[in-house]
Amino acid sequence: MHTEESQVLSTEAPRMWPLGSLGFVALLDTSMISPIIASQALLLGADRVLAATIAGSYSLVAIFTTMVAGYLVDKLGRRRLLAFGLLADLFLMLGYAFSVNPIQLFVVRVTHAVADSFVVPSALASIGDLFQRNLGRSLAIYWTFVAVAIIAGSGSASALVLRFGHSGVYLVVAGAITATIGLLRFGGYSLRENGLRGRNPARFAIFTNVVPIAVASAAMLSMYLMVGGVIGTAPSMLIERAGLDERGAAAMVGVFMALSTGTAIPFFFAAERVASRVSPYVGVVIGLVAASASSYLLDTGFGARHLWYLSAVTFGVALSFVFLTSSYISVSLPATIRGTASGISQGMGLLGVVLGSLTSALLAGLHLPVGTFTLIGLPSLATAAVVVAVIVRHRGIRKSENRT
Repeated sequence: MHTEESQVLSTEAPRMWPLGSLGFVALLDTSMISPIIASQALLLGADRVLAATIAGSYSLVAIFTTMVAGYLVDKLGRRRLLAFGLLADLFLMLGYAFSVNPIQLFVVRVTHAVADSFVVPSALASIGDLFQRNLGRSLAIYWTFVAVAIIAGSGSASALVLRFGHSGVYLVVAGAITATIGLLRFGGYSLRENGLRGRNPARFAIFTNVVPIAVASAAMLSMYLMVGGVIGTAPSMLIERAGLDERGAAAMVGVFMALSTGTAIPFFFAAERVASRVSPYVGVVIGLVAASASSYLLDTGFGARHLWYLSAVTFGVALSFVFLTSSYISVSLPATIRGTASGISQGMGLLGVVLGSLTSALLAGLHLPVGTFTLIGLPSLATAAVVVAVIVRHRGIRKSENRT
């Protein structure tokens, strides 16, 4: 065990599930707030353009701040930045609840993106610090918490707004954050307080591990291109090609995301076995090939409902393998760059959502002979081919070393 890793272990072996609650609360707030933020902006007097800007500002800001936050997590320590992110999120829930005009809501939304950026890199880096001996299973538990949060959050937000208003959502999220802080406080953890010291250790480690960081980041970017396409363009294509109205199209997209997320939960544990016993790079290839297959099925599924559902299930497999293996690669790296690598891969995922939404809309408007989502799935296939080349090269180097 590395010296820096031994310094962060508690005297008692900590349990994984309190740390997994970080994944739950980090995705619960975004999955609950994202569906309702635009309607709150309209209620406060914003026009449609401003409401959309407020809703989208979170992802646009978080693309960059998540990468910076990952570096700061390594430089300054997991504990203090995790505490900053959670406490800031807690107070920002009050900011959402008491906003009285669209400008205030916009400021809170942007600040929330900054604060939230510290939670996931801190959580993933801490899993790498504390659970290196059982990394695959620990990450499977973490991502299961994330998937449950997405399903629970997106499914309950509308009901809470109808029953208690927008403030009801923010109070529920604030309660979840408070509970998570309590679990971590009494969960038996001793997270690294200060960053590792030395002469440019992180810069050297990043340089020597550029290939695994690039693989993890490219996998997240490729897969999230499809997420952006489904969210941004699939509703209009369902109206145009399947003859649905706006509500029916929205419901179908909701079913797709819920079915794919639910499918991912058991496959997280299949992915961790591949990552732990074979190679996380092999798991990346499986996930990306599944994402590409799901894209093709989605194109054909606009006119055939059973193919739409099959596409969602296939995409759930892709989600599980790419989420788990990309994070596995990132937190298997030296402790000095675990937060940085996690921040970069998560930031590339957010970038993929934005690019996928814009690119799919552009491709759909061109009426090309090749399906829009088939084209969106090509980067996944190309990235999988590159990762296969990396695997072959790595095995060739190892055979050469063994002969020597």
